[in-house]
Amino acid sequence: MGFSVLSLTNLLTAFLSYLRFAGIARFFGADWKTDAFAVALVVPFLVRDLIAHSFGSTFLPIYARVVEKRGLDGAGKFVNLVVTWVVIATVFLLALLFAGSRQVVLAVSPGGSGEMLHLAGAMLKVLLPMVLLRAVNGILSNFIQYQKRYSTLGLAGVLDLFVSTTMLFVVGSRWGIMILPISITVGVAVAFLYVFCKTVRSGYRPQPVLEKDVHLTQLFRMAVPVVLGTLAGFLGPVADKILASFLMPSSITALDYAERIKNIAFTVAFAPFAVMAEISYATGAARGEQEFLKGQLRTGLNQTSMLMFPLAAFLTAVSFPLVSVLFQRGSFTAENARYVAFALAFSAPWLLRSGLFTLTAKAFYALKDSTTPVVIGVTGLVVNVLLNFILIGPMGIGGLALATTLSSTLKAFYQTWALSRKLGGLGLRSILPEQVRMLSAMGIMTGAVILIQRLIPFEGDASLSARAGRLAVYAVSGFSAYILALIVLGCGTLSGFVAMLRKKLADRGNASSEDR
Repeated sequence: MGFSVLSLTNLLTAFLSYLRFAGIARFFGADWKTDAFAVALVVPFLVRDLIAHSFGSTFLPIYARVVEKRGLDGAGKFVNLVVTWVVIATVFLLALLFAGSRQVVLAVSPGGSGEMLHLAGAMLKVLLPMVLLRAVNGILSNFIQYQKRYSTLGLAGVLDLFVSTTMLFVVGSRWGIMILPISITVGVAVAFLYVFCKTVRSGYRPQPVLEKDVHLTQLFRMAVPVVLGTLAGFLGPVADKILASFLMPSSITALDYAERIKNIAFTVAFAPFAVMAEISYATGAARGEQEFLKGQLRTGLNQTSMLMFPLAAFLTAVSFPLVSVLFQRGSFTAENARYVAFALAFSAPWLLRSGLFTLTAKAFYALKDSTTPVVIGVTGLVVNVLLNFILIGPMGIGGLALATTLSSTLKAFYQTWALSRKLGGLGLRSILPEQVRMLSAMGIMTGAVILIQRLIPFEGDASLSARAGRLAVYAVSGFSAYILALIVLGCGTLSGFVAMLRKKLADRGNASSEDR
């Protein structure tokens, strides 16, 4: 049930995310103004992730232990303690960001024009309240997540995007491009109020708490390496934007659009697995059930690979048709679509091993080891920056995207090797044949899509309906070839999924019969 709810809300979130970006493209296209918006988002997202993600990733294992030792009342007091310190730290950081907004955007985009930097600084100030709300929301969401109230988490994200997207389409370009940071801040505020009310109804009683606590000390010790790891992981995309600011105008926007398309695909296909895995790993590790954790990891890798492999192949093979259909209208031209597609073609292959990286990272956090992922993150950052300088010359914006893909893949394999050493082996050889079957099916799918595109070429100047029709043909052909190849190759993961689906349908049918 939880997985179904998460899948549904993630689909809604992905759809609303697309509508929002389509609206931005329609009203404002891709130029120095949209570059300014992308620059303004960088540091607020970084601060948000440093607080919400760093504590969020380490909060669940500690919170589970607090519940076991102190009960629900003690756990509620612990949540208040964490929220209090998060608010204090965030307010201090926001004051610094407000005072130094010009210096912040200049650091992110040193090659930007004075006009662009001025606009980015103004947008940054409007976005700052979002950071505080999302930081607190990150802790409260973990409280909800532990109770397995997945619908609340999903609906909060849907509400956030629905409000901001609705504002964008209602106002349009009448307020100028400043509608973008304003609508985002309003959407985050509404979602925060929703989550806050739900946590109160679930038994949470907010009040400031400042006192010493051994579990808070443990949380800080675990969070500090994660903060450093988050910072290292975030500096890669920041380095991309810094270098992109020296390329043609709209280069930062192109990178941002490519990243967001990739993230939408990741959210739809993988996010429900990530949430379920985090709880499963945390409870298994707390009980010392390492074999259970290993088994869950192997199963999760096969399940996510079956979804992520074809997505990566499809987004890479049809990058221009996809971007054209999604965004090419209004102020967003075919030339803009080609530029974004060039970045997406080298960015999308990251999805191949995104599941491997995310699941192994959550396993480390469940084992209360937040230091190893930091070392790996720093290594990946160094490789990413070096590859940026090597590839930007011959490939431009595509080189920046490819550098991120290569360094992220390296991090995924390095992290898996480190986890295997820590646990005395993960038993991954047992899933190797299944992974080979999926990779082979992905190769067949890629060949089919390329062949269909040769036979039925895509025309960027055609009408939207004609372009959408061609893209649909590519999608149906490619994914059909993938599924048929999995069946012929005897993919056990697919068989297991079909069997589970049949069982659920049969159970629902039996339940309906009993009700009648």
